[in-house]
Amino acid sequence: MTGRFQDKPVLVTAAAAGIGAATAEAFAREGARLMLSDINVAGGEAMVEKLRQAGTEAHFLRADCTSDDDVRGLVAKTVETLGGLAIAANIVGDVVGDAYGPEFHTQSTAGWNGTIAVSLDSVYLCMKHEIAHMIEHGGGAICNVTSLAALLYVPESGAAYAAAKAGVVQLTKFAAITYADRGVRVNCIAPGVTPTAAYFKGGEEMGNQVINRLLEGHAIKRLIEPGEQAAAMLWLCSDDAAMVTGHILPVDGGWTAR
Repeated sequence: MTGRFQDKPVLVTAAAAGIGAATAEAFAREGARLMLSDINVAGGEAMVEKLRQAGTEAHFLRADCTSDDDVRGLVAKTVETLGGLAIAANIVGDVVGDAYGPEFHTQSTAGWNGTIAVSLDSVYLCMKHEIAHMIEHGGGAICNVTSLAALLYVPESGAAYAAAKAGVVQLTKFAAITYADRGVRVNCIAPGVTPTAAYFKGGEEMGNQVINRLLEGHAIKRLIEPGEQAAAMLWLCSDDAAMVTGHILPVDGGWTAR
């Protein structure tokens, strides 16, 4: 039995941990051939080794997705190594510096600029180079990651992150319409409370407090596993979703239904 992505060349960013790692593993289980990228070299290489031991063709290239040159090189290396690029999962995003919390008048401009670069510019640059290849080679599917902070007021996220992720929503929709007639589908997931390292930058106690506060928004009162976010991304990238493009899919335990 073959998987939905048997022998498909797939690029996954932020693949060393969290949703990115879960997405890489999910694509691997379904037969994809993978290029993984992250700035965390040790984590990325460990993930590649894990996938290879399970029989998957997997490669790793360090790339800073806020760098045009790095992303251009990443896509070129993916095409060279895998023979093409059919699917891309653009997962890079984070809050930088002091850009947490609602009162942005007290936060540094460096935190704003850094957060916009990591959480919005990275998606733009990835799509720019991925789409340039896809429209010349029969199309493809892209899934981005936004946040509930793009759709709702989530004060803990901070203004910069909310603005960046709202930009990802509009960029996804814009690309979906612009490139639909050239065979490229572009969709996006909006995760609810999914425990990843980003929650614990301020320490375990603070991270747990934030998670517990945010969990109040879920109708289904539990955390969402990274693999559950990955499952939604895979569906959006699969032929089962062939008529789905420009869609923002909340995987949020019912939060946005309130």
